[in-house]
Amino acid sequence: MRQEPYNRQQFKHWITLEVRWSEIDGYGHLNNIAYFSYFEAGRTRYILDAFSKDALNGKHPLHVMVNCTMNFRSEVHFPSQVDIGIAISAVGTTSYTMSCGMFLAQTDVLVADGTGVLVLVDPAFKRPMAVPEEIIHRFEEREGRTFARPK
Repeated sequence: MRQEPYNRQQFKHWITLEVRWSEIDGYGHLNNIAYFSYFEAGRTRYILDAFSKDALNGKHPLHVMVNCTMNFRSEVHFPSQVDIGIAISAVGTTSYTMSCGMFLAQTDVLVADGTGVLVLVDPAFKRPMAVPEEIIHRFEEREGRTFARPK
């Protein structure tokens, strides 16, 4: 579990979402499942922006979530907006790790942070596949840094 909270400077890819009334729980704050849904929206937008809309059509490597964690840092109430920052934090042999930071819109108030491990799956055989160099290169372009290659 990540102990040190994320900050805005760690992210270059952002989306902003409106908190919906239906996502508010009986305690008057954003239900914990909504945070994971917001992470999914940010993750999906990152993949679409990095690889085009064809990335999710089932003909290219599938980005399959195999692990997801979330640290809840601060309450969110209705009405509000949340900025979701997404970054690739590591690349492995068949997987990569995506980090997510959620902030109250246009502030430095961190409301949640977490990570997701995604495995690339061959769409024809439904088996894990090596992360292609082309995908690593796209991540490097978007993140502005070089990733260590798995051995």
